[in-house]
Amino acid sequence: MNTSKKDLVELKKKVALGNRIMFHQGLADYHGHVSARIPGTRKFFIKPVLAPLGDISGKDIILVDIDEYMKVCEQNYARAGNRRAVTKLRNPPRETMIHAAIYAARPEVNSVVHTHQTLATAFSVAGTPLLPIYNQAAVFAPETPIFPSPRLIYTIQDGKEICQTLGDRMAMLLKGHGIVVVGDSLEYATVHAIYLERTAYMQFVASCVGKPTIMPQKEIDTMKENMIYRSYDAFAYFRSLLPRGSRL
Repeated sequence: MNTSKKDLVELKKKVALGNRIMFHQGLADYHGHVSARIPGTRKFFIKPVLAPLGDISGKDIILVDIDEYMKVCEQNYARAGNRRAVTKLRNPPRETMIHAAIYAARPEVNSVVHTHQTLATAFSVAGTPLLPIYNQAAVFAPETPIFPSPRLIYTIQDGKEICQTLGDRMAMLLKGHGIVVVGDSLEYATVHAIYLERTAYMQFVASCVGKPTIMPQKEIDTMKENMIYRSYDAFAYFRSLLPRGSRL
């Protein structure tokens, strides 16, 4: 698939926008990243290592070639570590392996989000999966798998194990570490990273007053289908909440 230069510029802007939305929603700070695959390729766009998400712009976004990255992933991790100063490297994040491994394993995935968002991560610590208990949580059915380690994901073996845990699901929890959400579009993945945190909040509240109940399978199937296109409206809404100068 040929992607024009203009399309690539727009995709970089969208990746930056997704990162800013995560920041504005309070789900990521300088840790965490939203990425997008260049359609039909083994390349994707992502923000630089440890760069604050709140002011990321399209010109900051960098390109990662999956095959090239796999050759240097551990060296990349080492270059970004043990610094006692603000990191200004133009390297990919140290956990770019999360994105690279998932894109390599699942051709239908075009966007990956990884954050350390608080409530969902608390569920991972408790070993409690998040469930499809309300409409926007339908895509997490039957439940979110939990990766059993809090370690950073940066080796090829780490990537294989992440993919084994995720399987064909749309989201997973990383025990004591954070979350991963994937989708066929950046809009879908970004929106459902937000809805994952809302699911954690709702499931926590429901657990305090009773027992959370999973929606009937018919409703789960309907809402999963609906959210394929409703995600674009939801993304536009979350974008509208950004400060005016950050919406582009």
